[in-house]
Amino acid sequence: MLKLRQKPQHNYPSSDRFGEDGLRLYSAYEAAKVRQRLQQGGMKRIRAAAIVLAAIAFVLLLIAFQLPGG
Repeated sequence: MLKLRQKPQHNYPSSDRFGEDGLRLYSAYEAAKVRQRLQQGGMKRIRAAAIVLAAIAFVLLLIAFQLPGG
């Protein structure tokens, strides 16, 4: 028969301590906020890169269409 395994326990050194504001030091809510900020920063970089690439493509198209007309 199969034996049930225990889930691995997260071993945080002060997981049961609370900060001065009464919130846990290791808060899933705080971790989610940090993760969300990182994702937003990544999206801004991707958006900026897309705008720059579109501008470069536009300039290259302008140059390409002006050359044959000479």
